[in-house]
Amino acid sequence: MPNFDRLRTEAVYNTRAVVQKTGVPADTFRAWERRYGLPTPCRTQGNQRLYSERDIATIGWLRDQTMDGLTISQAVALYRSEEAIETTAETELGSPFLTMFRAAGMLAKPTSYRNLADTQEDINFAGADGESQPLKRPLYELVADALMSFDDAAAEQVIEEAIAILPVDQICSQVFEPALAEVGSRWQRQEIGVGVEHFASAFVLRKIGTLFNLSQPHIGKGPVVAACVEGERHEIGLLLTALSLSKGGYRVVYLGPNLPADELCDAVASLNPPVVLLSASTEDTALNLMTSVQALRERVIHDNGGMQRPLIAYGGGVFVKNPDLRARIDADYLSCRACDASRVVDQLLAEIEIKV
Repeated sequence: MPNFDRLRTEAVYNTRAVVQKTGVPADTFRAWERRYGLPTPCRTQGNQRLYSERDIATIGWLRDQTMDGLTISQAVALYRSEEAIETTAETELGSPFLTMFRAAGMLAKPTSYRNLADTQEDINFAGADGESQPLKRPLYELVADALMSFDDAAAEQVIEEAIAILPVDQICSQVFEPALAEVGSRWQRQEIGVGVEHFASAFVLRKIGTLFNLSQPHIGKGPVVAACVEGERHEIGLLLTALSLSKGGYRVVYLGPNLPADELCDAVASLNPPVVLLSASTEDTALNLMTSVQALRERVIHDNGGMQRPLIAYGGGVFVKNPDLRARIDADYLSCRACDASRVVDQLLAEIEIKV
């Protein structure tokens, strides 16, 4: 693997130049960017991608791996494993996370990331003999157990190691979401108290918020306005969706929890976004969501060449538990998982022919 650290990171090459230098079609490496977070171009004020020498080398390396028979997901995982080794080579053997794995009997031998070449939910580490040795438990269970013991330091270690290996969308879908689901299930079975559930939610919310801030949500097409309606304070699902949209190339204006309808209308009128995303998780807040949608349609929605703008989409757990509520809301139900939000919003916008 080339020493990418020696390559220039200034973003100076446009898409056409990258195609000429690598021979990889633009649609292909843009798809890699959307799905796996590689390459990592910058964007101009006009939302045009600019690539660095390191980006070009990354695209070329991924191209070579796929030509040698790897799938793109395997090639990306191998890239991340090699990158993790390069950045942690001096400290890897002393990693407290790996020490914890070995002490718990989850890894029989000292490990290396070097031969990691897949993206299974139970991450595979390669042993010293080169053979893949899967963890005996998924990462999300380790995170959930740590949080249910109020051990945020252990949970932090698990997540930091996962971030070194997996792209952000998989961190969300394979670690954060199932970990919270496990905590929630334990709470519903009264195996843990509400304090534990609040602790776990607050921890995950902080981590997702950090990833969202690092995703440059102020850059991209759009904007997309995202808010939890008045009375709704459970924002993790919406923040995951906002992160997915930001990684998918959208500028996201995240307004957070408990937003009154009047304040929502004022923000939307000021920003004139093509899309507004709303979230509710209980029947009471679902009624508030209906009120917010009605207020937007009365005060803000306008005709744009025969199409209404902005598009209003919504989601939340209550609409899964009680699907009959959807028929009462004059908006598009966002039925996808958070990690698929960018693709679904793209499709919705294409269907109504709004140019963003």
